[in-house]
Amino acid sequence: MIRVLIQRQISQGCLEEYLTLIRQARKQANTVDGFIAGELLHEKDNQHNAVIISSWENYEAWESWSVSEQRLAALKSMRSLLEDDEKVTILENNHMFV
Repeated sequence: MIRVLIQRQISQGCLEEYLTLIRQARKQANTVDGFIAGELLHEKDNQHNAVIISSWENYEAWESWSVSEQRLAALKSMRSLLEDDEKVTILENNHMFV
């Protein structure tokens, strides 16, 4: 299993529109083989600093979603709502820590 951390800085005044779009994207991700779960968080004192943590069965499942027409269309729709490009970090389990 992997986890994907996506960080986005939402422009002032665009939070509600962003939330609508991200909920739609989550519904689409739910239909993708290998998607396990997703969570939207924000910085305690700055709700415009959004963090999405999603869990995937494997990297290939994430990769398939990451280049899918649905995700790319969602990104295109939300791009004008963001201060900058998203930052994506792929995290995997380090079994040595267990």
